Amino acid sequence: MEQKWYATQELAQILKLHPKTILRFIHENKIKAQKIGRSWRVSQQALKEYAHGELAVPVKTDNPVDFGSLNDRMRVSAVIEINEQNSVEASRLSNTLLAALNCKDPDWGNARFDFLYYPEIQKAKYVLYGSPEFIREVMMMLESFSKIERNEK
Repeated sequence: MEQKWYATQELAQILKLHPKTILRFIHENKIKAQKIGRSWRVSQQALKEYAHGELAVPVKTDNPVDFGSLNDRMRVSAVIEINEQNSVEASRLSNTLLAALNCKDPDWGNARFDFLYYPEIQKAKYVLYGSPEFIREVMMMLESFSKIERNEK
C-alpha cells in the first residue's frame, strides 16, 4: 500500500490551522514530518498520530521538575556594532574573537558568535549568545582592544 503524503498547505486546510502554525508544530516536533526538497511533507500515519495525540489526556507527574540553577538556565545575547571602513579590519576582530571562542573556558557552556559586515554602510556587527560569563569576558576583551587602540593612536 502506497503511503499518502500531505504538504503543509493541505495539512493546514485539513486541520483548519494557519500554514505557519503547521510549520511551527513541525519544528517543535508535535507533528512528524520529512523535508523533501525545500518543503515539508507529513505522512498520513504522522497525521493520525498527531490527531490522536491531541485527544490524549496529558499524564501528570508527581515529581517536581528540576530546572537546575539559574546560572545553568540563563543565556544572554549581545550585539556589538562597530563602524569599520573596510571588511579587513572587521574580519581581523572577528578572527580574534573566534580564536578566543576556540579556546574558551568550559564554564562558559554553549556559546555562539556570529559576524556580519555591511559594506554599503561600513558597519560590522558581532552577535554573541551564551552564558553571562561568556558575554562578560568578550566585552572585557573588546574593552582591552579599545584601550590598546587608543594608546597607539
